[in-house]
Amino acid sequence: MSKGSDSNVTLDYYQQNTDYSSRVLEGNNEKSIFPKDSSIRIWYNEQGYDYPSHWHNALEIIAPIENHYDVEIEGEMHHVKPGEIIFIPPRKSHYLHSPGSGSRYVCLFDIDFFSSVRGYSGLMNMLKDCIHITPEFYAPIYNEILNLFSQIWNEYFQKTEFYEFSIYSHLFQIMTILSRYQLNKINLFTESTPVKRREYFEKLNTVIDYIDENYAYDITLENAASYSGFSKFHFSRLFKEYMGCTFYDYLINQRIKATEVLLTRDDLSITDIALQSGFSSISTFNRTFKLKKGCTPGEYRSLFSGGLGKEKGDVSAKVAK
Repeated sequence: MSKGSDSNVTLDYYQQNTDYSSRVLEGNNEKSIFPKDSSIRIWYNEQGYDYPSHWHNALEIIAPIENHYDVEIEGEMHHVKPGEIIFIPPRKSHYLHSPGSGSRYVCLFDIDFFSSVRGYSGLMNMLKDCIHITPEFYAPIYNEILNLFSQIWNEYFQKTEFYEFSIYSHLFQIMTILSRYQLNKINLFTESTPVKRREYFEKLNTVIDYIDENYAYDITLENAASYSGFSKFHFSRLFKEYMGCTFYDYLINQRIKATEVLLTRDDLSITDIALQSGFSSISTFNRTFKLKKGCTPGEYRSLFSGGLGKEKGDVSAKVAK
């Protein structure tokens, strides 16, 4: 592997059925990772070196075939064995450690394009953290997921007609199976009947879509509760149980996510970005961004434009969460 400066590291992967031969980091942000006119990239990877800490907008899935593979995600190490599968959510900083030999599938998917599908945010909330699938801990769904992944790999390397549609259909199945499994494990709304639970899911997903579409406006807890049809108290309790955070935390997180994208653009000032994303003032934005991301908006912009030097290197592990 060629290790360049902090702002430009080239990650040479084993090339197979792809029109790119390398992955390039700008700062610690990986861009342009998909082949031309595609939103999927899969390697059968046999190379025995580490990949430095980086993040990207794609969902990354790694499945060792021969020998283990160690994946460090925001400081948490996962020892992934053959037969196991690890999901790395988009925009999570991660470091890949190779044992020096062996092989594995490395898969990247653009899943942001289906964010307009109803229920997307609720589903992604179930998958917001790394998922390490093993035969023991995911026994009820393990064989089904492994079979779907086998079909994905076969479709990708055979490249038959409409193979990307087929791959995404399998990926959607996997994500749905995992989300439902996660929901069943945490036993949401246990005091309710099955009919009432379905009603809660429907109403909460409707509110989440409402927030996702209107986060830049002045949405209040009262607005969201009224939109859902619940009382403010009942809505607050159900929302936190479902999403694992309060309404206001979720609203702020959506605004911060929007600013992360806008900060990569050079044509917008930080004040413009703050106001476009729903923050009432630049001081509120700076304070909130620093609290959530561990760096200021200006530092974040410098880091991901490749302009932040080694003296700011400690910030890179904190951003892109």
